[in-house]
Amino acid sequence: MPRFLFVTIPASGHVNPTLPIARALAQRGHDVAYATGPNMAGAVAPLVTRFYPVGPDASAAAMRQWWPDMGQMRGLRRLNFMISQVMFAFAESVAQEVLDVADSLRPDVLVFDAFTHPASIVAERTGLPWATTTVVPGLLNTGRAHPYGLGLAYPPRLHVRLATPLLRWLLRAAARRHDRQFNAIRARFALPPRRNCFLESAISPHLVLALVPQEFEYPRRAWPPTVHFVGPCLWDRPHDYAVPGWLEALPGARPLVYATIGTVQSVYQAAFFGKLFAAAGALDADVVVTTGGNASDLPPPPANVRVERYVPNSVIIPKATVVLHHGGVSSTMGALQHGKPAVVVPFADDQPDNAQRLRRLGVGTTVDPYRVSGEELRAAITDVLARRAMHHRAADLGQQLRQYDAGQAGAALLERLAVSKAPVVR
Repeated sequence: MPRFLFVTIPASGHVNPTLPIARALAQRGHDVAYATGPNMAGAVAPLVTRFYPVGPDASAAAMRQWWPDMGQMRGLRRLNFMISQVMFAFAESVAQEVLDVADSLRPDVLVFDAFTHPASIVAERTGLPWATTTVVPGLLNTGRAHPYGLGLAYPPRLHVRLATPLLRWLLRAAARRHDRQFNAIRARFALPPRRNCFLESAISPHLVLALVPQEFEYPRRAWPPTVHFVGPCLWDRPHDYAVPGWLEALPGARPLVYATIGTVQSVYQAAFFGKLFAAAGALDADVVVTTGGNASDLPPPPANVRVERYVPNSVIIPKATVVLHHGGVSSTMGALQHGKPAVVVPFADDQPDNAQRLRRLGVGTTVDPYRVSGEELRAAITDVLARRAMHHRAADLGQQLRQYDAGQAGAALLERLAVSKAPVVR
């Protein structure tokens, strides 16, 4: 049986979507190894044959200590920082560790997340067939694709359509400025320089698994033939999580609003919880807020608000009437798959683009988390609670998306790659 090695940056938003596929491969009798940061061991190790801790402990608390100002960065400043100080730094620190793992494990197929930049180094040094997993297929460069990374609405207005070639060029130029840094890392492994390192060095020529449904993406004239949409790939429930009594009792007589801004944003954007509590206290609804961190650091919540550090999306979202979230992939896919309309408060990274995709689908509305007041946030939630057509649209779309089995679909495609050792095309 083929042996698979997954390698992912140690962030739950990138690790968790790969876990249904890793588990499906293991259930199908394969030897499945996983290399990522030690902070992800609890989530990953029980599902795979072997777990290899590589690189630093990149928990949210550690990130806050290493990069205290990252939460205030926006736009190109944040992009440049993320590439040079986070993604490429991880690549430099773990490339040799992953090569050592591959040397001892002797895998048949490598599987890398699209932001795990040791991918090209390890794949080129070992000569093994490899696949890319991505939760942001919008970044893939295909012809006249809608520019990704600016949170632009779709369909675009005339001035955006006219400016699209320039916008795409500017975005690629902003990323290309980091070629020299990554090529210096490649040189240390005796590899030649590559162009467009940030956007393309972790994209496999053999197989790309898009871990979202194609219905979520904007239409394109053509996706590359090796790109396969396997559907929502969700994993969020700790192996030892027991549903508490208060959660079993929900929902009650009133609507339930579930609010989360994810683990990382909760660490950096604690001030937002003050606005959220002000909005929630005026709602005729029960509200559950997860903080991802220490709830004692927050102001006292209103009487109708329950604050928890963590509740699995898969447990609480089905009970909710409306989900308020930041537009992270796991929250976005969770709300979509369970058929729940959303109020999206996108802070950074892929979140504005995800928010626009929900608006296009008619299953969500968006507010600016930096400028919105508590009263405006309450009005947005109240509006979505009352929009029956949006609820019906979300329910219908959720029923459609629940037909996917992303874990098994991804596993079957990886098995094809293991056999053919050649590009897996649609």
